[in-house]
Amino acid sequence: MSGSNPAGLQIDRRGTLREKPVISYIIASVQRSGTHLLCSILRSTGVAGSPAEHFLSKPGETWEGRCGAPSRVAYVERVLQQNTTANGVFGAVVMWSYFERMLQLLQEIPGYKNLNGAQLLTAALHQPRYVWMRRRNQVEQAISWAIACETGIWARQKGDRPQPRARLRFDFKVIDEWCNRIAAHEAGWANYFRENQIEPLVLFYEDVVASHHAVAKRVLEFLGVPFARNLRIARPPIEKQATQLSEEWAITYLKLKRQKNGKLARILRRIRI
Repeated sequence: MSGSNPAGLQIDRRGTLREKPVISYIIASVQRSGTHLLCSILRSTGVAGSPAEHFLSKPGETWEGRCGAPSRVAYVERVLQQNTTANGVFGAVVMWSYFERMLQLLQEIPGYKNLNGAQLLTAALHQPRYVWMRRRNQVEQAISWAIACETGIWARQKGDRPQPRARLRFDFKVIDEWCNRIAAHEAGWANYFRENQIEPLVLFYEDVVASHHAVAKRVLEFLGVPFARNLRIARPPIEKQATQLSEEWAITYLKLKRQKNGKLARILRRIRI
C-alpha cells in the first residue's frame, strides 16, 4: 500500500491480510446501547481508530457487493486502512444480530476457511480486545429500539430535527418482544465470551453519558494505548434521543408487566391447588 497507510496493511497471495493494526478492538453490543455516543467519544481522542459498524451484514448481502470493492479481502483491507489511526489502532462495532453473518463472510475468505469464532477474528483483526457495551435499563433500551424502528431515526446530530416516518403509538407486545430480544442477544455475547475465555471491558451506557472523559481513559488504558495526561474529549455531536414520551412508555410498560405477571402467578397457584 502507499505511504498514506499508517498501519502498513498489505494483502498476501493467499488472500488474507498480511499486516494488520498494531492494536484492534471490537465493541460488542446490542442495538440501542449507546454505541454511537461511545464511538464519537473514542474518535475524538485521535488515538483509538475510527470505530463504527464497518462489518454490518444483512442477510444475502456481501460487503464487497454493497460497497463496490473488487473482492472481500479488498473490502476488509480498505476498512482497516481507512479507519486505523496513525498509532496503529483500529476499532469496530459489532451487533449480535449480525455477528454470525459477519463470521460467515470472513470464513469465506480462502485464507480463513479453516477458522471459526474467536480464532477467525484473532487472525483477521490481529487479536482484537473486546469492549462489551451494555445498558442497565433494558426496558428503556427496548423502547428506544421500538421507536427507532417505527420512526426510522437511529441517531440524531445536535440541531437536527428529522421528521419521523410514522406516528408513535404505545404497544405493550412490541416493547415486550424487544425486551426479550435484547435479553437473548445479551446472553449470546455472554456465552461467546465464556466459551472463548474472553474477559471484555464492560461499559454501561449510563456511565458513558455521565462522564465522557472517564470512559475514554478506561478504554485507552484497557487497550494499552498511550494518551496525553491532558486528554481532551470534544463534545459529541450525538443528541440524546430519549424523551418524556420514552419515560412515560417505560412507566406504562412496567405497570402492565407487573399486572400480567401477577395474573399469571395467580393462575399457576390455582393450577397447583
